[in-house]
Amino acid sequence: MEENPQLMPLLTVATGPMRGLGFRVRHQPQVIGRDPAVDIVVDDPHLSRRHAEIRLTADGVSLVDLGSTNGSWVNDLRVTGVARLTDGDVIRIGRTELRFFDPGVARTDPVGLRFGTSRKERRPTLPLPVATPGGTPGPAGARTAPAGATPPPASPASAAVAGRS
Repeated sequence: MEENPQLMPLLTVATGPMRGLGFRVRHQPQVIGRDPAVDIVVDDPHLSRRHAEIRLTADGVSLVDLGSTNGSWVNDLRVTGVARLTDGDVIRIGRTELRFFDPGVARTDPVGLRFGTSRKERRPTLPLPVATPGGTPGPAGARTAPAGATPPPASPASAAVAGRS
């Protein structure tokens, strides 16, 4: 991965004055804080000088709070000990939010938006009512056929929907 830095995990600043800035996660532990001597300097007065540490190991990426005053949070859960990160996680330190992006297992893009929806999450598309000439308005603005008119033939999709009722 080191030879292809674009494949290394990425932290992107999502809120605060440094919004849009990204930091690649390296194999050696990186300290996050407001001290100019740390590896990832974040301009936020609510951060400790040495606030948290991010680690990349063979098991994945993890975050460790370094005893900060305001704590570290992953997906709105306070970090106590080591928090394993997964693609799309939101890290909050001080008043700054960082989004974690792992291109090796990406389900999100670098700013945390989800890629598409899974097949299970899609809602089925149902046919809309067809307006007929000279019909009278029905529910929700649909038109219905006048009395004695022959209804249009059912489409295969509407027949399938009617069969489920």
